[in-house]
Amino acid sequence: MKIVIGTRGSKLALAQTYYVKNLLENLNENLDIEIKIIKTTGDKDQKTKLSELGLGVFTKELDIKMLNNEIDIAVHSLKDVPTVWNENLTISATPKRESYHDLIIWNKNNDIDISKDELIVGTSSIRRKAFLSIKYPNLKTKLLRGNIDTRLRKLKENEYDAIILAEAGLNRLKMDLSKFNYERLDILPAPAQGVVGIASRKDDKEIISILKKINDEKTYLESIAERWALREYGGGCQAPFGALAIYDTTNHKLNLKCQVVCESENIISKEGNIICNVDDVSCAKNLGAELGKGIKKEC
Repeated sequence: MKIVIGTRGSKLALAQTYYVKNLLENLNENLDIEIKIIKTTGDKDQKTKLSELGLGVFTKELDIKMLNNEIDIAVHSLKDVPTVWNENLTISATPKRESYHDLIIWNKNNDIDISKDELIVGTSSIRRKAFLSIKYPNLKTKLLRGNIDTRLRKLKENEYDAIILAEAGLNRLKMDLSKFNYERLDILPAPAQGVVGIASRKDDKEIISILKKINDEKTYLESIAERWALREYGGGCQAPFGALAIYDTTNHKLNLKCQVVCESENIISKEGNIICNVDDVSCAKNLGAELGKGIKKEC
């Protein structure tokens, strides 16, 4: 059976795609796997703020190729996939989650204190910018676009005092940070940060049955809860919204914490838990929806 995987062409996107390719090949199901690189709006425009490009800037072109049967599946950073999506497509699998943390990184030769010093910090994320303005008011943000190598180069050239990157991407690329200092930020991640989402057509049962064999149920359940909280809150993946779900496999308890920065520049938090089986998707959706609606009502 032949499977064509669609992906963006960045180093990180390709690293995630080859990771998925290896998982599929290890199933020993005689699969012939081809990788097709597709440029998205977010790849073509490196200067505009992501919030101005609209939803799905890293997914739309891949969606179209899949709907036209030019590719069979697409590999995404799940945090980039809109929570309200095409009704003919679905996330069929999520392999085990990487780190969900955000790192603030600065040059090794700079002696700085991120909790006190006034610094210019590079990021393109509305969520990071909003939470930093409250939790780290001494940090001022400046737009930073480009792949990980580009962002680290700009840091080395002192265009920024520090930059923020997702730890998951650095881990997947096995990046050497020995020339930098870094700390984990005390803010909630984007919903499904650190999760690779594998998309397929909803009616492609054969592909879905294969993808389910590389799915990590714990990761899938946690990401569903986080994404449904954002879905009910609204605003898409560009909202100043953080969420983190943790599923306790021993006690079958799913815990979810959500935070959003409102226009009043207050942080509204909601946390809840529910007992459910790891394969109970409706349970995760209900918890996410409850917290998302609650946080929206208070904001």
